[in-house]
Amino acid sequence: MTQPPDLTAPESTAPESTGSDTRDTSLTVRAPAVAGFFYPDSPTDIDSTASALIDRARQHTAPSDSEAHPARAIIVPHAGWRYSGDLAALGWAYAARSRPRTTRIVLLGPTHRVAIRGIALPGADRFGTPAAMLNIPTRDILESTRTCVEPVHCDEGTHRDEHALEVQVPFITALFGDDVELVPLNVGEASPTAVADVIDALTSPTTLIAVSSDLSHYHTYDEARRIDQRTIDMIERRQYPVEPEQACGARPMNGLLEYARRHSLTVTALGSHNSGDVLGGDTARVVGYAAFALTDEKD
Repeated sequence: MTQPPDLTAPESTAPESTGSDTRDTSLTVRAPAVAGFFYPDSPTDIDSTASALIDRARQHTAPSDSEAHPARAIIVPHAGWRYSGDLAALGWAYAARSRPRTTRIVLLGPTHRVAIRGIALPGADRFGTPAAMLNIPTRDILESTRTCVEPVHCDEGTHRDEHALEVQVPFITALFGDDVELVPLNVGEASPTAVADVIDALTSPTTLIAVSSDLSHYHTYDEARRIDQRTIDMIERRQYPVEPEQACGARPMNGLLEYARRHSLTVTALGSHNSGDVLGGDTARVVGYAAFALTDEKD
């Protein structure tokens, strides 16, 4: 990439990829695309920064609550770590503390760069960052979702420069190790029911579901706080549709909220802020962030 990407880019309105439903069998690794822009680019700096963010997050995650109410799913933001890394770490730390035996993570995000129809894997065997690689069980996912209304397909193009999933991977490897399987899914034009069906097809006792999404984009600080609080209230009530103007990951998020309704999950906001809260942050045009845990209904 010759130009740094927009660290708070909204969901793509670009022409749809022509690579849908094909798999480049020569592509074995989805290579890192935004290291050095959204998060560090050296393995040492990635590991140390992720560990520091996780350590701070653990101070705000009560062990008794996470153990009593293990996360079935989480929602985490995906801007540059400077802006939302603390909230992303908060969501991942809650999930790891409550689900230590996780063997697979289904990670769903929006398409900022290349729009698609449906739900797509990258068509690679592994997902890489400069610090680690995670295996992608592509064949198993394609087979498991074969009878869904919107079966998962492979589309390398929509994943190539996408940041929403990649920025989460160092937190995953830091907390769950390099042996956990990753199911990276870009969600394009797909209904909440279709997305929820795929989540249902991929759920197991050792699978964690995660959606990567920011909240509102480019409002003033005070306006963003009002908009984002309304969106947070909607999410906690499992109320959808959340619109793309409210959250760039509205499509995967709405699917997760449908899944939460089906399984009577409780949605709890773990924390929120916007880019104007960051030291030196612009308060004229901000982006909102929040982290959520989805758990079985509390007594």
